[in-house]
Amino acid sequence: MAVPRRDPTENTKRTRGILGLTAAIAAVGIILVAIAFPDDEQTATLPTTSTPVPSHPQDVEESWQADPADSVLAPGFDPYPPTFKLPDATTLTGDAISASLKLEQDATPFGGTVGFSFEGADLASPMWDPDNSNLNEMLAAVENPVIRFGGLKGDRRVWWTSANEPAPSWAEATVTPTDLENVAAVADEVDASVTLVVSLARYDPDRAADMAAHARAIFGDRLLAITIGNEPNGYFLEGEPDRSVRDKTWDTNAYQDGLEEYAAAIESASPGTPISGPGAYDATWWRAFADSSVANQTAMSMHWYPLWDCSGPASSTANPTLEDLTSPKLRESARNIVGMGAETAEQYDLPLWIEETGPTSCSGGNETSRTHAQSLWTTDYVLTAAELGAERIAFHSTLAACEGGAPMSPICATGTYSDPGTIVQGRTSYLALMQLSWIPDGNMLTPTVSGDGTVMVHGVFGADGSLTLVVSDLRDPASGAEALPVTVSAPSGLGADAPGSWSPASGSLLTGESLAAQESSLTALVPVEPRLAALSLSAAEPLTIATQPGSTTMLVLKPNS
Repeated sequence: MAVPRRDPTENTKRTRGILGLTAAIAAVGIILVAIAFPDDEQTATLPTTSTPVPSHPQDVEESWQADPADSVLAPGFDPYPPTFKLPDATTLTGDAISASLKLEQDATPFGGTVGFSFEGADLASPMWDPDNSNLNEMLAAVENPVIRFGGLKGDRRVWWTSANEPAPSWAEATVTPTDLENVAAVADEVDASVTLVVSLARYDPDRAADMAAHARAIFGDRLLAITIGNEPNGYFLEGEPDRSVRDKTWDTNAYQDGLEEYAAAIESASPGTPISGPGAYDATWWRAFADSSVANQTAMSMHWYPLWDCSGPASSTANPTLEDLTSPKLRESARNIVGMGAETAEQYDLPLWIEETGPTSCSGGNETSRTHAQSLWTTDYVLTAAELGAERIAFHSTLAACEGGAPMSPICATGTYSDPGTIVQGRTSYLALMQLSWIPDGNMLTPTVSGDGTVMVHGVFGADGSLTLVVSDLRDPASGAEALPVTVSAPSGLGADAPGSWSPASGSLLTGESLAAQESSLTALVPVEPRLAALSLSAAEPLTIATQPGSTTMLVLKPNS
């Protein structure tokens, strides 16, 4: 995937502009007992309230009456923090974490990497009207966002028509070219890249080809690819006839037959349409897609939810618990599974996209839902996956209500379960996506970090020579653990024309009171205090900074002249 390049200084200015003009902070009280991202019905609970923050300090009275449709509702976000500060690392007595970073020849590009996976039914949502919704503002706050439409409903319960045909009884939503035009207008406004699933579950190659042709014409270059089917490896489930859309004869050979027929119909309707796939968690199906005769293969896509062991034993490392979500073992699982996907994609000379992901696929709310721990995991997982080769990472999301909606979604609507309305707000993981999008475009660095893995250091070498350090500290801030010094060596492998030294220029901090806290706090990316600005990183002089338990520290270093 081509990665857009932009000046990191402009990146910061643009972010501050969008968020400074539209940011709002909400006080949220939510207790949810719901499901993660399935087809089942969900239960409603307590209401959510939110209060906009002044868009300019001098306009307090006027801004408190701001239209929510023009606001970024991000509980815990501070758009006007003072100068960025960290504890003085020279005063810390704990064992230092040491980190080295290397630019590999095949380093993954980073920029326009993170965003949202929506159900296909959300294409028909009224939230894509910016006159009545703030969804455009919420997407814009995650710069150059990834947007994907698919999911189980997109494959099984969405009816596409460009000829106003009546929808069949199984359809929960009807999508038309007008809906695509509404979404495309927002995608243009927020500078998003888009991928779209066409239904393979409801077998109709010509209808899928018609949808793909309209999407390509409407989205233009913003449409990166069409995916044929969502999780085809789950079309037949032994013992679950209600959830199966094929019989026991369904296998990778049958999938390839259908895939190739669809691709031929799409090629006939819109020659050259890029195709990605298979959108599955299974190496056998990854290879089935790549080994098919489908023309214009653009990327290999995978889905993964690392906490899948919904009722697992205590010995499992994939339970939907705070302990497993923040365990370094989960990072190792990502390295194993995402690494397998990256190796398979590389074998076929395709980029790797993670088109649907999130903490857990388990049904119902659990102790990880809506927590500060989820925001910490989000950052560490994204950067780990990007280090391994993932160029596009979409977190499965819902436009349903916060009250009774899927608890793992980064965003949700502020209305009731039965009437969600059109105003959207962010959860803790949304703050993590915001912060990640502020990293200046560049290439991922491969880290080697000491310690037990609870403190991890990630790095991005910017296209302009900047260096971004992200320290993920998964320790529980409620444990009483002390801040630790982190010593980072200058990156290797940069080449002879790389800067000789860097100094901290700007920073942002994501924190929370405990791993279980239902809120996180995020400061905007702002200039660092003079003490930090006076520090330097070079081959002869490592940089030592402090990390606090339960925090994500982002520090952007600029080359010294």
